[in-house]
Order: sequence, then structure tokens, then C-alpha cells
Amino acid sequence: MTASSALPEIREALLGWYAVEQRDFPWRRTRDPYAVLVSEVMLQQTQASRVTERFPRFIARFPSAESLASASIATVLAEWSGLGYNRRALALQRSVAIVARNGWPRDVEGLARLPGVGPYTARAIASLAFHVPVGVVDTNVRRWLLRRLGGPDDPQRLQAISDALAASGTGPEIAAWTHATMEFGAAICRSRDPRCDACPIARGCPSRGAAATIAVPRQPALRASDRAYRGAIVRLLATADGHLLEERMLRSGLARVERRIGPTLDELGWTRVMKGLERDGLVHRSDGIVELGAATIGA
Repeated sequence: MTASSALPEIREALLGWYAVEQRDFPWRRTRDPYAVLVSEVMLQQTQASRVTERFPRFIARFPSAESLASASIATVLAEWSGLGYNRRALALQRSVAIVARNGWPRDVEGLARLPGVGPYTARAIASLAFHVPVGVVDTNVRRWLLRRLGGPDDPQRLQAISDALAASGTGPEIAAWTHATMEFGAAICRSRDPRCDACPIARGCPSRGAAATIAVPRQPALRASDRAYRGAIVRLLATADGHLLEERMLRSGLARVERRIGPTLDELGWTRVMKGLERDGLVHRSDGIVELGAATIGA
């Protein structure tokens, strides 16, 4: 069976499997483009188990694009804290400010121009919220496409295959297909210990019983990285009264958690980390006080 002739059978089998085996994540219960955008930005670099807990809370705190766009940066960062990569929260707020002002773009190209979105997330939003029949290729989808249909591991080729699989969808089935493709890679065609015995598309699969490991770029170690210290500082400010602390108190608080995140920062390291946080608009300093969020213009 050639790759192209296998696609209809693969699509039918995965949709049937997903209808029975899908996990109940809160973001799968909505087609509201705002909620879809929030969930997709959260899921970019955070495990689904953590997003399951935080997504409902974030939506309850900021129930609409307008409410998030009008919130203070400190409030948004405080609510995001713990999800990692805090700059995503700033990009998300900029995106919803554009949407609140101009309305939702309903095509992949327009969605991809929103801050922090990009091609993959734009395709996910387009398919999940606006029923645009386009495919997505995340790490999980890439893995099963390569195992089931073979190489080469070329992004344009894999995107074309994903689009071909999605193209025949209509209405709500479009969203179901997008979820199914990612769910299958996460739950069945896993990176380690793939569940070939439970695979709905095992017939004709060249990797059945001998699935190769599909290499992915490795994240640098978190411990002792600037990212670890940045995250700890944001968390300390997020839980402080008024989202601010004296710098000496902030350093004292950081010292209490350094056993988990790395050795004590020297003066050079502290200066480097703080300048990076200020440059990214995550904190600002004034008269010995460190406050969450960028400085207010004119303050």
C-alpha cells in the first residue's frame, strides 16, 4: 500500500479510535477561539497534565479576549507563573489586544501573524476554532507520520501529508481530526514503549514491533540555568503582596529555593538575570524595589 493510498484508511481508523479513546481535557470542550488560543499557547511548552489544572483557572480569571487585554501585565504574569516560559504570557496578551481591537483572523496566514502564534499554533487554532481543514505537525504527529509512512524527515513533506489527511474533513470532524492526530502520538505511538498492540493503524505499518526512536531537539538542562532563576524570581513576585518585593528580600527568597534550582547567584549572575527579565518586560526595578511586569510609561 503506497503512502497516498493509505491515507483514507488511516484517517478513518484514527477517527474511530479517537471517538472511543479520547481523553477529556477541558480545552476540548470548547470551540471559542479565545479559549483555543489560550490552551494552544499554554501547550506549546508545558505538559498537558499541568495545563489541565491551570487552563480552567486562567479562563475563569480572564474569561474573554477583552478581559485579558485590559488586565495589568503583573496580574497576567502572576496567573501564568508556574507554566514556564513567561514571555508566552506577554505575547498572548499582545495577541488578544489585537483581536479585541480588530476581530479574529480566520485563516492560517492571519492567525500566524499574531504575536507568539506562528505556523503550527495558527493551524491548530484555524482547525479547532474555525473548522479550516488543515493539518498540524507537532512532535507527536511527526513521530507517527514517520513511523507509519516512512521518510524522508522533511518538514514540508510531512506538512503536505498532514494537510492531505485533514483535507476531507468538514464541520466538527475537522477539530476531532486535529485532536486525534496529536492524541494518537501521545497515547499510542509514543516516543518510548509505543503501544503497537493497541494501534488502530498497525496493519501495514513498517515499524510495527520495531518502532524507531525519532530524534527531537533536546532542551538544555533547567537546573542552574538562567531560565531556572528567572522562573523562580517571577514565582516569588507572583505570590508577593502587590507583586513586588525589596530587592534584598527577593534575593533572600531566591536563596531559600536555590537548593532546588542551582547554586547561589554571584553578583554578575544576578545582574545578568535581572537585566534579562527587565529587557523582556517581565520585571522592573525602581529605588530598590522589584515589581512584576514592565514599568508603566510615565511612572
